[in-house]
Amino acid sequence: MPRRLFRAAAIDRNRFVALYAFIAAALLLSAAFFIYDATIILADRTQDDTSVAVLEAGNRVLHDLENLETGQRGYLLTGDDNYLQPYRFAVRDLDDAVLRLHQLVATDPRSTALVGRIERAKNDKVMEIGRTLDLARNGNREAALALVQTNEGKRYMDALRGDLGVLLQNWREVRRVAVQDVDRRVVLAATALAFIAVLVCCLLVYSLFVQRRAFALVHAYTDVINRRATRDALTGLPNRRQLLSTLDALAAESQVLPRRIALLYLDMDGFKAVNDTLGHTAGDAVLRALARALLTATREGDLLVRIGGDEFVMVSFDFDDDEQLRELATRLAASVSQVGADESNGCFSIGVSIGIATYPDGVDSIEELLDAADAAMYEAKRAGRTPFAFARRDAKKNVISLHRR
Repeated sequence: MPRRLFRAAAIDRNRFVALYAFIAAALLLSAAFFIYDATIILADRTQDDTSVAVLEAGNRVLHDLENLETGQRGYLLTGDDNYLQPYRFAVRDLDDAVLRLHQLVATDPRSTALVGRIERAKNDKVMEIGRTLDLARNGNREAALALVQTNEGKRYMDALRGDLGVLLQNWREVRRVAVQDVDRRVVLAATALAFIAVLVCCLLVYSLFVQRRAFALVHAYTDVINRRATRDALTGLPNRRQLLSTLDALAAESQVLPRRIALLYLDMDGFKAVNDTLGHTAGDAVLRALARALLTATREGDLLVRIGGDEFVMVSFDFDDDEQLRELATRLAASVSQVGADESNGCFSIGVSIGIATYPDGVDSIEELLDAADAAMYEAKRAGRTPFAFARRDAKKNVISLHRR
């Protein structure tokens, strides 16, 4: 059992190490993936913000150009300086708007070229409008109108609108791609997170299964160890430790619910000759036979214990009187004699000396039962008339107590 348990524990330990290593690796890879994905999403967000800013700046340039034309037309038609307010604002704002475009598209060569063309067309348009307004201010309104009718300004404006349209369309596409990529990566990250969560849950469930199995093996081995600790390895009977534990429990119970208890201390007579003549292997076989015989003669509910060597103890409960104990002792002695007759072809005469102590009439406490029965057993051995003797209260003080080991 221990070897199988240790082997299973080693296998489970390796499984746990592999599982935890896999979980750790999966979490690290997931963290790396999410960090990378977050970096890409941040880049896409930056691209989206840049696109929005380019679109705003482009529309600002177009709006300023339209204000230029509005101011020009109003002044040429009316000669009123109030119509030049949009023109003056647009002239001041256009340079800033175009500079803003240059800054925003600096990393994109194609957009940089478009903005350069837009800036040249813008300068030409401003100069053309400026000439017409100068002519009108100087009283040459017909000359100014004639300049307008040459469609020079329209060509500049068409070029501006065309280049601005291409620029803005390019950045609308950039924004659309960035937004789609962000959406796709968010969905991918959510799917990956859900998959990882399911995987980790499955691994944890499997780990719990392996752990429960390991605990079950440990619990089973603990039960085996406990049984071995309280069982005699040779006969399978309870051992001295179990006897003392039982007596302690009975002592605790007696404080609440007193009950009559008898302890019979059995020491084999003539058994040493078996060991000396046939060896310990034959002696062990005889001891096992004695244990089986004594167990057969034991009443249901009584406890038979081998405390060591050729000594046995029986704890008997709920007997009516001493006569029942005499009958039990006689039956036990007959079982021992029968084993002596059956084993080794009857070459060895095996008997038993039995000391009997009872509580509460024979001793004052359950703790005294074992020492009193041991003393009574020696009294029976010395007397030799009967195989058993009862412990006497007045004799207990003259008995050397056995130490519990």
